[in-house]
Amino acid sequence: MKLTIVVTVYNERSTILKAIEEAKSLDIEKQIIVVDNCSTDGTRELLRGLNDSSITIVYQSRNYGYGESVITGMNLAQGEYLYVHNSDLEYDPRCVYEMVELSDKEGLDAIFGSRLLTRQGESRLKILKERPFYLGSFITTFLTDIFYHKNFSDIIGSRFYRTDVLRKINPQARGIGFDFEVVSKLCKYGYRIKELAVSYSPRTKGKKIKAHDIIPAVWVMFKIKFTREDPRLKKNN
Repeated sequence: MKLTIVVTVYNERSTILKAIEEAKSLDIEKQIIVVDNCSTDGTRELLRGLNDSSITIVYQSRNYGYGESVITGMNLAQGEYLYVHNSDLEYDPRCVYEMVELSDKEGLDAIFGSRLLTRQGESRLKILKERPFYLGSFITTFLTDIFYHKNFSDIIGSRFYRTDVLRKINPQARGIGFDFEVVSKLCKYGYRIKELAVSYSPRTKGKKIKAHDIIPAVWVMFKIKFTREDPRLKKNN
């Protein structure tokens, strides 16, 4: 199996079916796993109404958090690569074609789908005036670049991993800190990462990420950076 697509969902009744159809439409050998994080808005009823043997649906018994949804999908994944497809439709999953090709060609362990790669020459203040919610990305990307001597443009975007690598670094954060733990471990332990510009269509209503979510994100980044290295997590081990 080439690719596992993990569709994460929590209270996305209006978009979940389209998100699944987007994943199904990808012309690639794939496994689709939908992880519902205990939705209460009717999303579960829609999913239960599907009669589709091509997808696996997991119903969490309570709201464990976004990270737990990805970890659940990771544990069931059969694909060489894993792509996280959030059901809010902000990212076009067709970027996986280029991600798979680039990873195969260069032996990459992860690709970050960047919203800002094509805007690196622009003023950060200008971008923030246009989209204030980018502040979290600027802060966490800056910390990643400083901590690990990188030059990333946006570590908060779409995510594509080599599945065995994601399992090896053994992410533990079950909530909002998950992505930042994974980024930090990939950088700290020497894994090969590249950025790829991706299409991004932010929704203006119903965004679940809040300003205070920067606190657990930064906390886990400092925790990974300043704790003793675990040699088992290094790339060549």
